[in-house]
Amino acid sequence: MKVVVLLLILSVALTACGPESSPEGRMTLKLNELKQQVDSLKTQNAEIKDSLAKINITLKAQKK
Repeated sequence: MKVVVLLLILSVALTACGPESSPEGRMTLKLNELKQQVDSLKTQNAEIKDSLAKINITLKAQKK
């Protein structure tokens, strides 16, 4: 019985020590999520710039 209780306490303690359990851990997770979003936006921005450059070239060619 003592072994079962000890294992139960140990399992609860180990699950409570995850990164979501502390403010610093939650902040780290949130920062990582924000970095991924910023990286995604940078990629989208580069693709939009590329598309606009191609459109600009096409428009200049049509004016000639």
